[in-house]
Amino acid sequence: MPAAESTQLLCNMAITALALSLACAVLSVIVVLRRWAFIGEGISHSGIGGAGTAWLLMLAFPAMDQPWVAYVSVVIFCLVTAIAIGALCRGRAIQPDAAIGIFMVASLAWGFLAQGIYFQQQHKSPALWETLLFGQLVPFSFTSAVAAAGICLVVVVVVVALWKEIIAYSFDPLLAQTSGVRAGFIHYLLMVLVALVIIVGVRVAGSVLVTALLVLPGATALLLSHKLNRVLLIATFVAMTGTFAGLLVGMAWKFLPAGPCIVLIMFIEFVIAYTVTKLPRRAAI
Repeated sequence: MPAAESTQLLCNMAITALALSLACAVLSVIVVLRRWAFIGEGISHSGIGGAGTAWLLMLAFPAMDQPWVAYVSVVIFCLVTAIAIGALCRGRAIQPDAAIGIFMVASLAWGFLAQGIYFQQQHKSPALWETLLFGQLVPFSFTSAVAAAGICLVVVVVVVALWKEIIAYSFDPLLAQTSGVRAGFIHYLLMVLVALVIIVGVRVAGSVLVTALLVLPGATALLLSHKLNRVLLIATFVAMTGTFAGLLVGMAWKFLPAGPCIVLIMFIEFVIAYTVTKLPRRAAI
């Protein structure tokens, strides 16, 4: 690969990684406070079901056999699933964890079934199959990088603009609503924001591991501080260092998927933070 092209690829990946890190850092605090990790799993795995629908359409209409078609289907399914899970979580007909589990296993089953049919017919893996599972250092075009960064920055701006309402809702939705917070609006807004970050992150970490990006930064930060300003700064540091280090490892060793590298580095950061918080207590004993 020419030096200029390699440099451009690195810049595109850096743009995407920086924006994704910021968005994940901000949302991860909310996800941890609301205990929404499982919701993230349900939304992220719905992407495989969306891609599966696209793969079956590709068999019927060969002209549609393009990676962007599968990705558009992932976007649609993730957003629709986020709204559906949000509605079920606010309703009383079925318990939220059961509803999320149903969405998750149904989406995975549909996606795996579609992948099997596609492979049987075409004798090759469908578009985005490995990327959706584990994430890959796919060549990000400048346009794709800017679009991903734009989505992530919109997420950050919205959260910052509604920070007081979102935090009030995150700690106690009922109390927030009685205090005048638009709890229903905030609830569905957060679902959509989580879905948007997952849509961007699935290309880097894969649908299996992308939820870790929304859990580990916030969980690590909350171990080290309970002041929201410090928590946000620590979460941002954890997300950025983990993402960039994982991407660098993936680029240095091409056979290693980026997603697992990023998650494992963030997990190491979590273990370090947990160990640090326990040291004074042990010393006191």
